[in-house]
Amino acid sequence: MNRVYKPMRSIIHKLFGESEIERLTAENRSLREANFRQIEYIRKKTNQMLLLFGTLPIRPEEPAVESLIDSDPIGVMTESFIQILEHEKHLNERVRAAHDETQAILASVGVGIMVLDSNMKIQIYNQRLLEMFSVAEEGLTEKTCCQAICQTDSYPANCAFERVMNTRRPVHQVDWVMNKRHFEVSAVPVKNRFGDVTQVVMAYMDITNRVKTELHLREKEQMYLDVFENAGEMVQCVAPDGSFIFVNRLWRENLGYSSDEISGLKIWNIIAPESRSVCMEHFGSLMKGERLSEVETVFFSKECKELPVKGHVTISYSDGKPLATFGMFHVTNT
Repeated sequence: MNRVYKPMRSIIHKLFGESEIERLTAENRSLREANFRQIEYIRKKTNQMLLLFGTLPIRPEEPAVESLIDSDPIGVMTESFIQILEHEKHLNERVRAAHDETQAILASVGVGIMVLDSNMKIQIYNQRLLEMFSVAEEGLTEKTCCQAICQTDSYPANCAFERVMNTRRPVHQVDWVMNKRHFEVSAVPVKNRFGDVTQVVMAYMDITNRVKTELHLREKEQMYLDVFENAGEMVQCVAPDGSFIFVNRLWRENLGYSSDEISGLKIWNIIAPESRSVCMEHFGSLMKGERLSEVETVFFSKECKELPVKGHVTISYSDGKPLATFGMFHVTNT
């Protein structure tokens, strides 16, 4: 080998001269160094991609760059990236579709909804919430619930959000009043895997009209009770189990019972023993929906005094079931 090399070197020396040989040697060395750097660069970047995919990196003793090019790990990983990006694209499309569906649901419900972060900042809200509290949409997500809804920087009295953050449990308020309007409020915490509350979902139902209606009904009910309380006849309202729902002043006076004693009585307790079986038949007929004409019976007072009475009894229903009987009687023989 040396015998071949030395004559070749001598021939090159004679053809190109010493300076040219040195130049070519230096250039060859530079090419080798550049080639080494390229190999190391390819190894380094290939290893980075392999580690990203959770694969063991290429060891120094493993094949050189030519083998890497033949096995084409970069090409394989590029194809994998393309598949991942396609999957992400489909996933994003599904997320957008789910978002649109969620927004459609939020827009369709008649309940005001918003989602707060743990600092009470508004993240999500629906149109119904804006309408309920006459809130401007601009800059809403930069405000807290207190600032947007209650127009204050501190928690209002009986704040559902504050209670959820303190207890980490759902809260339901039957009647929360804001600006003379009544709301039924539900607040549900959203927790991370450590049990910390990261978000609170708030739902508001405007019950102002319902509260006004109930108040009006209670006022009317009280008016009728006042009328019956002071009626000139004995008035009684009896539940299907025979207990008394209401009796008026004249009823209590004639039978000698106080208001506190009424809750412990049944209808058959105030019927004379000889009239009790007939009274029970009448009561059973009413429970079956039958109508009764004028009723005559004998009441039995607390002092065991018999009071012959005559009157009319009707029955009211709720959802097709007996709710209560209503009777008005007057004493026929004192």
